[in-house]
Amino acid sequence: MKSLPDWLVLCVWRALIGEIYPAIRAIALSLTDDQILLICYYLDRQPTDFDLESLEVVATNISASIGQEKISKIDLECKFASGPIGRLECLEGFVFCRRKYDL
Repeated sequence: MKSLPDWLVLCVWRALIGEIYPAIRAIALSLTDDQILLICYYLDRQPTDFDLESLEVVATNISASIGQEKISKIDLECKFASGPIGRLECLEGFVFCRRKYDL
């Protein structure tokens, strides 16, 4: 499995500022050889229009900072996932995982 390029991880982290909210359990990425980026939100509930709008904001922020030289297309997914984080499909890597405290 190939790893995500550092420039992409940093760009996505910047794009996520202000877009992380309590329903997001994890965010995974993959980047194909054709320069297609997939961003997947794993949620603790069924996805809503708000989730898709948030993903679109993140995609717009990424596109604005990188341009089409490095990423030709961005695909977006939102999924309900109730299982443990360790069982989620990490694609090429997680860029965010919410920590759950058992208090």
